[in-house]
Amino acid sequence: MTAILKGAMLVLGLLLILGSAWASDCTFGTKVVAGDSDVGLPLSPFSALVGATGATASQINVGVSYWDIGSAPGVYDDKDPVYLQFGASLPFGGSANRIVRDGNIRLTDWGPYLAGSKVKAGDSDIGQQLLPWIPPANPSTFVIGSGFYYMNVAGGPGYDLGDPVYLKLAPPALPFITSTNDIRITSFDGFPAGSKVSLGDPDAARPLVPLWAIPPLPVAGQPKAAAPRSPVARLAFFNANGNVNAAGAPIYDGDDPVYLSIAVAFGPGTHPVVPNDIRLS
Repeated sequence: MTAILKGAMLVLGLLLILGSAWASDCTFGTKVVAGDSDVGLPLSPFSALVGATGATASQINVGVSYWDIGSAPGVYDDKDPVYLQFGASLPFGGSANRIVRDGNIRLTDWGPYLAGSKVKAGDSDIGQQLLPWIPPANPSTFVIGSGFYYMNVAGGPGYDLGDPVYLKLAPPALPFITSTNDIRITSFDGFPAGSKVSLGDPDAARPLVPLWAIPPLPVAGQPKAAAPRSPVARLAFFNANGNVNAAGAPIYDGDDPVYLSIAVAFGPGTHPVVPNDIRLS
C-alpha cells in the first residue's frame, strides 16, 4: 500500500470519527456546552467558491428567503416557511435563482420536515419559488437589516450561554425588540427552536442585542458617523466529507453541519467548535 493511499485512508477514517461525534450531539438550535462530542471539530468559514453556477458564486454570501404560502400574498407571515441559502442559492439577481435548492437549511418546520433539516433532491418543497427579505439577512457581514440577535437574559456584559437567539425580520426598527413572526433560533420558555414569536408570548416585545459590536454613541445620544461593525458570531461549517475546490478551500455541501460560531478569528483555515456555538443543522 502506497504512502499516499495510507494517508488518504487515515484522513477518511478521521473524518468518519469526527462526523460520528458531531451526529451524536446534533440538534437544531442547541448550544454547544463543555464536554459535548463535537467540541473541537474544525469549522471552515463560508469563503470557498461553490462552483455550481459560475466562478463568482461565493459561499460567503448568505441569504434568508421565505416560501409565500400564507394568507397574505407577498407578505411574510406565520404560515411561511423560511430557508437559509448559500452561494449559488442566494436570493439575489432574479426569480429563477430564488428557489428552494438542495443543501438549503429549513429554519422553520414545514410539512414533514423539521427546522434544521437540509433540503434534499426529491423533497416536496424543492424548486418552490422563494421571496427574499429586504435587505436579506447576511450573518457573514452583519449589515443592519434582518439578522441574528440575542436576548440578554443571563445578565452578563455580552452574549452568554444562557441567552436565547432570534432571527429578526427586515428591516428592524429601533430599539431592537422581538416582533411577531421573528424566528427563535434557540428555544425559550418551552417554545422550540424554529418556532415563531406571537403576540402574548413571554418573549414578545423583549429587548434584543444584535450579534455584532455596535460603535458607542456620543454622550449627547446622537448617532455617530457610520463605522465598521465587528461580528460577535459568524456562520461556519464542518467539512464532513473533506471535499475542497481547486485552491484547496473547503466546500460546503449538503453533508456538512452548519454552526453559528462565536470564534473570534475568522481568517483562512479552520477554527474549532467551542461552547456557546449554536447548531443550525
